[in-house]
Amino acid sequence: MGESEEKQVKMRILFSMLVLCAGLALPARASTLIQQAREAGVLDAQTALLYQVYAALGSGELPAQYREAPAHPFCITPLLVEARAQLRGDHQQRLAKLLQRPSLSREYLTPAGHFRIHYDLTGRDAVDGTDSDRNRVPDYVETVAATLERAWELETGELGYNPPPRDNGTGGGEEYDVYLIQLGSGGAYGFTYPEASGNTSQSYLELDNDYADPIYTQTRGLDALHATVAHEFFHAIQFGYYQGRDGIWWQEASSTWMEEVAYPEVNDYLQYLSGFLRQPEKSLDSGSSFSSDYHIYGAALFAHFLDRRHERQLIRAIWEELGRRASAGLEHFDQVIRQTVPGGLGAAMSEFAVWNYFTGSRHRAPSRYPDGETYPQLTPNRLDAVAKVAAEDSGLVDHLGSAYLLLEPRLQPGGVVIQTRVPRGRWSQQLLLIDRDSVEVRPLVGGQARIAGWDRYEQIVVVLVVTEQTGSGYEYAVSAQYDPNLTDEPIPVAFRLEQSYPNPFRPGAQAHVLIPFDLSQPSFQTRLSIFSTDGRLVRRFGPELRPAHSQTWAWDGRNEAGKLVKSGTYYYVLEGDGVRATRTLVLVRE
Repeated sequence: MGESEEKQVKMRILFSMLVLCAGLALPARASTLIQQAREAGVLDAQTALLYQVYAALGSGELPAQYREAPAHPFCITPLLVEARAQLRGDHQQRLAKLLQRPSLSREYLTPAGHFRIHYDLTGRDAVDGTDSDRNRVPDYVETVAATLERAWELETGELGYNPPPRDNGTGGGEEYDVYLIQLGSGGAYGFTYPEASGNTSQSYLELDNDYADPIYTQTRGLDALHATVAHEFFHAIQFGYYQGRDGIWWQEASSTWMEEVAYPEVNDYLQYLSGFLRQPEKSLDSGSSFSSDYHIYGAALFAHFLDRRHERQLIRAIWEELGRRASAGLEHFDQVIRQTVPGGLGAAMSEFAVWNYFTGSRHRAPSRYPDGETYPQLTPNRLDAVAKVAAEDSGLVDHLGSAYLLLEPRLQPGGVVIQTRVPRGRWSQQLLLIDRDSVEVRPLVGGQARIAGWDRYEQIVVVLVVTEQTGSGYEYAVSAQYDPNLTDEPIPVAFRLEQSYPNPFRPGAQAHVLIPFDLSQPSFQTRLSIFSTDGRLVRRFGPELRPAHSQTWAWDGRNEAGKLVKSGTYYYVLEGDGVRATRTLVLVRE
C-alpha cells in the first residue's frame, strides 16, 4: 500500500469514527480498526472477516495498519465458525491455511485416555518446563490434562451429553486433540474449530500455553484455564449435535453458562453481562462474532435462568432438538421449553425479563441468580409523573427483547393510571409493584392499570416484552397520569403509635410482635427503637422513608446481635419527622 493510499485509508477511518461519535448513522461503540475500516467502506466484508481472524490469532498476516493491542480476551470459536461459513475463494483458502492443525513436537495422553495433548518445550509456543515429580511431563501439561478429564466427566458423564465426534485419528489417534499455543497476543482465551462441513463436525481445541499474558486481567492463570476448558470442550460436544452458523449465539451463551456449572467460584462470565443487561431491547439471539458488545456471551444469562428456574436438563434437551431439526430456529427452543413451561419461549422470556430487573443493588426475589448482586443493573426509562399531566415514553424493541419504564412515587399521596399502546406484534405486559419487603408481579391486563395508594411502593415498573420469534422495531408507547386524589384508604388524621400485639409476646409461640402506627404525613426519617427498662438500646429499625398510611413494624424478639432477649417489659419508641411516641410491651420466653 502506497503512502497516499494509506493516508486515504486513515482519512476514511477518521470520517467513520466521526460519524459514530456524532451518532448520525451507527450507535457509538468500541470498534477495532478493522471494524472501522469495514464501516467506512475501506475493507469489504470478506477481507474484514479474514483480518478479524488474523487479529484474534495474533497472526503476522494481518497488515500493520490494522494491528492494535486487544482490548478484551474472549472465545474466538464463533468468529471461526462464522468465517468458515462465509469466506469464499482465496479468502477461504487463506483461512484453511491459517487453521491447519499446529505441528508441535511433543504429545501426552491423559490418564483416562480421552485426550491427546500436543505441546512444545522450545520456541514461541513453549510451555513452562517445570516437572516437579520428574516424570518427564511438564506440570502445566498435567494440570491441563486433569482439567480436561474433569470437563469430560462433568459434561458427558454427570450432565449426559454425547462425547464429541471422533476425527478418525487425524491428530495421531482416536483421542480428542488439544494443542497448547501462545494465544494471549491475539486476545483469545481459546477456540474449538469444526473441521467438517455439514450439520455436525469433528473438531480440535487450542488453549493458551500459560494464561499469564497481560490481556488476561479479569481471569488468568489456573482460573482462566479452568473456565476455558469447560467452555471450549462444550463447543466440541455441541458440534456433535449441530454446528450451524444460525446457532452461534446459543453456542456461546450455553458454553459461557457451562463455565459457571463447572467452576462457580471463577465467575469469568460476569465480564460479559453488561453488553446484555444494558441493551434489553435487543433480541435474545442477536449479535455475532463481529459485535464488540459481547452480547452473545452475555446471553449466557438466559441459560442461567433456564437452569435456575426450571431444570438443568432443559439445556441439553434444546441441544438434542437442534440436532434433530438441523436448525437453531427459535421455534425449536419454543417446542422444548413448552414441555416444561406453559406458554413456551414467550412465557419464559416474560419471567426472564422480570428476573433481569433484580440485579446489582436491586438483587432480591423474584430473581434467583446466586451472583445477582454482582451483576450490572439495567437502566429503565423514567416516567416523572406530575399531577393531572400524563408522563409519556415510547420506543422500539426487537423480538424477544424488553423495555422497562420506572415510576417512583416518592411518598406522594394518591395514585396513578397507566396505559400502554403496542400497535403490532405479540407482547407480554407486566407491572412490578416493589416495596421494601416484597415484590408483586401483576399482569397489565388490556394495557391498563389503575393503582390507588401508590405511595405504599418504592417503585412501580412497567415491563414490556416482545414475544414474537422474529422481527425488529416493534413500537410501544406508555403514559402514566398521577392523580393525588386516587387513594385506596383514608389518610390517618394524626400521628399515632398503637399497642403492640400479641401482648404479651411469646417468641417460642409467635414469629413476631407487630407494632402498628399511623402517619398523617410522609416521614423521611421514620425510626423504631426498642429499649430495656434500664434504658439500654435493644434493637433499632430505620431510619426509613414511610408514606402517610396506617402500617406496622415487626420485631422477632432479637437484639442487634441476633440473640433472643430475656423475658421482661420493653419500651418501644417511634420517631417520625419531628414527632415521637412511646409505649411498652411484655416479652415472655417459655
